[in-house]
Parts: sequence; C-alpha cells; structure tokens
Amino acid sequence: MKEKQKEIKLVPDVLKALRETSGYSIEEVAKKLKTSPEKIKRVEKGMEFFTTTEIYKLEGLYKYSLAAFFSDSAPKLPVMPDYRINRNRKLTHETYLAERNTYYLSEKIKDLCGKRSQIPSFSDTLKAGELAKEFRKFLNIELIKSKKPEEILTDYKKILEGALSIIIIEYPLNHTNPRKRKQHELFVKPPSEAGNDVNDVRAFSTSSYISVIVLNENDKPSIKLFSLFHEICHLLKRNAGICSIDIEKNDQGIEFYCNQFAAEFLIPSDNLMTEVKKFRQIDEEEINKLTETYGVSKQTMMICLLRLGYIEKETYQAFKNEINEKEIEVVSKQKKFGRRNWDKIYLNRVGNLSLQEVKKAYLAEKITFYESSRILNLKTKYVEKFID
Repeated sequence: MKEKQKEIKLVPDVLKALRETSGYSIEEVAKKLKTSPEKIKRVEKGMEFFTTTEIYKLEGLYKYSLAAFFSDSAPKLPVMPDYRINRNRKLTHETYLAERNTYYLSEKIKDLCGKRSQIPSFSDTLKAGELAKEFRKFLNIELIKSKKPEEILTDYKKILEGALSIIIIEYPLNHTNPRKRKQHELFVKPPSEAGNDVNDVRAFSTSSYISVIVLNENDKPSIKLFSLFHEICHLLKRNAGICSIDIEKNDQGIEFYCNQFAAEFLIPSDNLMTEVKKFRQIDEEEINKLTETYGVSKQTMMICLLRLGYIEKETYQAFKNEINEKEIEVVSKQKKFGRRNWDKIYLNRVGNLSLQEVKKAYLAEKITFYESSRILNLKTKYVEKFID
C-alpha cells in the first residue's frame, strides 16, 4: 500500500501571493501539480494542504526560496503602470520573476551604499526632441556613433549608471525561443494581428530610491539601445512602467513621446541631416550605412528618414512588406550553433552599479561572500570571477 505523503500547513494568503507574484493562474498550477483547480482553491483558502512533494515542485516553479513558503507575511509587488499596446495580454512568468529580482536588487543596493538615484528635472513643456537635447547637455557627452551597437550600448550604460545612480540590467522577459523572433525589427504587430502572443515586453523601468531599467536580454543590441533611452525618458517624465515599445505608435501619448526622445537622442536630426548630405541619394545601401553608423535598427532609421522627408512612405512600407525570412533563418542557425558568453550575460543581469557596490562592500568586509552571491543572484563561480 502506498504511504500517504505528509501534508504541511502553510499560511493560505502567503501561498496565494507566491502564485500571483509568479504570474501563474490556478489552472496552470493545477496542471503542473497534476491535480485539480478545486484543490488549489481549497489550499489557498486554508481548507486543504499541499504535500511536501508539491511544495518542492512549487519552489522550482515559482522560483521562490523554500523559506518563503513558510513565511507568515505575503510577498507584494508594487503595481507598475502598463504601457503595452495590448494591456489585456498576460505578462510572462519571466517578466514577473524579473520584477521580483529588480525590486530585491534595488533594495539591497540601497541598503549597501545609501545612494539615491539622481534623476534631473526638466520643464514639462519641453517637446521630446528638446528634452533629448537638454538631457545630452546634462550628461555633457558627445554623440556616440560609428561603433557596433553592442559597444554603443555598453558605453551608454556606464555613462547613465554613473551620472544618474541608476541600475541598468537585462533579463529574459519572454519564454519564446529568441531565435524564432524577428530580431532585426522593432515593429510590434497591433493586437488584432498578434493573436494570443504574450511576448510583447521590450523593457520596463521602476522609479524608487534607486531606479532600475530592465532590458529584454533576448533582444538584439540595436533594439536594446532604443529601449534603454525609451525607458530613460520614462524616468525623466516620472512615469516609469512596463513597455512593449511600438515605434510606429503615433497617438501623441507618453509612449509616442518616449519613442521620439529615444530617436532624437540616438539619431539627432541635425546630425542625421549632415550624414545624409554625404550621399548623392538615399537608397537601400545608404540606409544600411546610416543604420550601422548610429547602431540602431533599420526600422528606426527608416522612420527617422521618413519623418525628415528623405524617403517616401511607399519605400518604408515596402521595407515592412519584404522582410527577408531566409536572412532570419540564417541568423537563427548561426545562433543555434554559437556558444553563449555566460560571463557577459551574467554581468548584464547584475549591472555596473550593483556589481560595483557589492564588490566594494565585500572587500570592506561589510558583507560575506554568501551575501554577495545572494544579492547578485549569481552562482559561486561567477561571484568569484566578478568580485574577488
């Protein structure tokens, strides 16, 4: 006779909060545990209990520590404004996890260094392009271009983290294989075309004692670059939130404003006009050269050229209609057999400011090696590489 497993009495509200802050529905949890939704409901009302095996499964599913299940207080996530195109779409579990990690990291770094983000204030009457120019003056930097997108992104991350005391990190924000996504474009299909696709989060930002910008790890550097400055604009406007970033959006709302800011910061109109003068005409080859010069996506460049009158609307529409699927497949195959640079991935997940403050505290013996590992959410071998 099969021995009955021991059931553990836990706080119902805690179990419900753990599930909800992990982005799982009752039906999803029931399926994972191979039980009925009715049982999950009864457990979350304190009328029934999980077995030890079920609790261990939930620990792996929710990615919470086992101690969290035995806590008396329910975890809470601050409510973030949702600026996505289709706000009815469900956020992925990866996005929920990224949110949790973000708030935890922000609080820990605040406790370690006592710093506060220094977000400058500008007039609310400034247009997006004007704000971009004023912000560049504030940073006191020249336009970074004629480099690979990844290098431009790295340079701007360091500048922004240093000047604003913010954390800039990357997490996978979707569960779709990134090789199957159309990475070379920023175009986001409208809800009517997108179906039930939930993977529409490009980035998000949190405004707190230490503000954080989170980019989608699975995006190309050129797309991350645009997302970064889109979120910077949200911080400057004091309305941080979660974004899908459709660069074609033209409704005059905050998302359109932030897109204009990002485009003007990365591709200043006067600078672009100077570059365009170097060419006799603007065709496919010249557009590709300009895209490489500024390190942005081709679609971003074409929209900028369209708005300045250098290309016709038909040219832009043809670009959208003639996406080269074979090229995407080639890129996918190259990535499939390539090795991931885990050092770089984990460095991007912790950010420059976080690593700098944790390393400083560890070397000053204010925190232990174990605490360093926990704050950065890294395996031992990577903590040894990064802070020893």
